[in-house]
Amino acid sequence: MASMWNRTHARVFRKRLILAAGLIVVVAVAYAAKQSADQAKPTTSGGEAQGQPAFAGWWKLNKDESDDPGEKLRSAVQDRDRNGPMSRPGGMGGGGVGIGIPGVGMGRPGGPGNGPRSGSGSEEEHGRLRELVQASDQLRVAQKGPEIDMTDDASRVRELFTDGRKVEKSKKDSQQMQVKARWERATLVTEEKGPGGEKISHSYELTAEGKLADTLTLESKHLNTPIIVRSVYDKSGAEKSE
Repeated sequence: MASMWNRTHARVFRKRLILAAGLIVVVAVAYAAKQSADQAKPTTSGGEAQGQPAFAGWWKLNKDESDDPGEKLRSAVQDRDRNGPMSRPGGMGGGGVGIGIPGVGMGRPGGPGNGPRSGSGSEEEHGRLRELVQASDQLRVAQKGPEIDMTDDASRVRELFTDGRKVEKSKKDSQQMQVKARWERATLVTEEKGPGGEKISHSYELTAEGKLADTLTLESKHLNTPIIVRSVYDKSGAEKSE
């Protein structure tokens, strides 16, 4: 009789043990699933989504580590002046005279129309290109989810939107400019048009030293090759007063 009772008790104990083990497995699986779901959710901290670098703060241009935009512009203009327009009627190989940047020269070296031209058109063209490639001495960056605002030292604001929304066309002489942007892993990429139809792109990323690097690429119908300027910014501890 006692032996039968012991066997029954053992069976009940095994069943309870198996039930308890199964419950533990179910709880563990549910917890792991919850953890994975929580990690997959985008979180924000200071305006940046999870996985995106934190650009927010004040940044000061490090001129020693940055390209000279004036030299980059001069090099592109000299290349245009030496070689003339490329792949255009009347340009190189066309036997004619191509239109160059006003004030820089036209056509092949030594050909008709070469040499600098005077006039307001030249100054306007050069001034516009200089302004487009010139890096700001200081940047203030604010991140608010898909919106990233960059304010330069002249208080001009570039509102960058990374959610694909349709942006409004900036008004002339406005201090605010709305620009479409996108994330390419840890790099923020923007593309826009300049006032003279120039194609302008910026690539912002954090370096291994924690600095903000901005690589500007400017393409103009007046130039043979793009102008590429890399500007490096150090994190600035001294913020301007509001």
